[in-house]
Amino acid sequence: MGYVAVTAGEEIIERAEQLFEKQRVNEDEELAVDQIEGQLGRLTGQAMSEGGLYAPRLAALAVKQAQGDTVEAAFLLRAYRSTLERYDETATVEPSEMIASRRVSPAFKDVPGGQILGATKDYTQRLLDFDLLDGHTSDPTADWDLDDEGDPEALTNVTELLREEGLLHEPDETTVDEPTDTTRESVTHPPARDAVLQELARGETGAVTALGYSALRGYGQVHPTLAEVRVGRLPVWIDHPYTDEEVTVTHTAVTESEAVVPVYEKRTEPQFAFGYGLTFGRNERKAIGMTVLDASIQLDSEDEPAENPEFVLDTIDGMDSFGFIEHLKLPHYVTFQSILDRIRSIRERHGATEDSDVASTKQPAEPTATGASDDD
Repeated sequence: MGYVAVTAGEEIIERAEQLFEKQRVNEDEELAVDQIEGQLGRLTGQAMSEGGLYAPRLAALAVKQAQGDTVEAAFLLRAYRSTLERYDETATVEPSEMIASRRVSPAFKDVPGGQILGATKDYTQRLLDFDLLDGHTSDPTADWDLDDEGDPEALTNVTELLREEGLLHEPDETTVDEPTDTTRESVTHPPARDAVLQELARGETGAVTALGYSALRGYGQVHPTLAEVRVGRLPVWIDHPYTDEEVTVTHTAVTESEAVVPVYEKRTEPQFAFGYGLTFGRNERKAIGMTVLDASIQLDSEDEPAENPEFVLDTIDGMDSFGFIEHLKLPHYVTFQSILDRIRSIRERHGATEDSDVASTKQPAEPTATGASDDD
């Protein structure tokens, strides 16, 4: 059986695509892009993070087109991003400039600026809400008495407090003329830390979470304490083309996580190492997993999967890993036929060898006293 071309293959492929599209539009009310962007912000944030493009409305469109498949949505965003022209680069912004809507520190109860729980269900039971089946929900904060308290205050990072006490280990500084841009340059190994952080930021959420979890479960040496987790908006600054002054053009929604890990090598001067994570949108799980992997890779050990940068960066990229997994669905007729023929040939030769061995073990029977054999 050899390779046989499918008759009218293009027409069948087109109809399969039309069936896929029918699943999306086969409802009385089509889900609007505005609804996805507004009500499914976690989903669009994940697509933006993995796609490496901050564009909430386009991310909502990609999620709609992909029928909720975040990896497919991220693929669509990356493909679109590759067609865009780069006009300029933004100025460097410090995370302390974030306008935080949520800020928690598991490490310290009393931190400057206080704990800001924000919108979360971390501290309540996760149960199915059957009232949502009716679709008639109301705003539970409608009767809140909210006063305008002015501009939000700047929050001091917990790690800055540790640095002031000399408790945070600072990595060796490297001379970098231009930061790495992994969207335009291939990652080389061993990678610089800026390349590692960029790839982790664009990594697939499930893969980042799973590999980070592997370190916590004992397949690694990092079990950090989270210094803080923040959710908020970072300003985007550019240099004004006429005045050369930095101006704010917009804000991006981000999630930031910082973790500390004891550095046991320095017995005479014990300090904390740290891991860092920052992603587009609200995705605390991924940001925390990113801090674990960042801290693990900095160990420069490679004894465990989470400590090997080549293994981690090659595995977490959703485009590469999902693409390679899903390509197995495509036709492999020729290669499989070759393997099948080889196995059949081996089995035939092995069977012939066994028959020959059995025949060679059959010896003529010893003659009896009467001169006749036992077979007579």
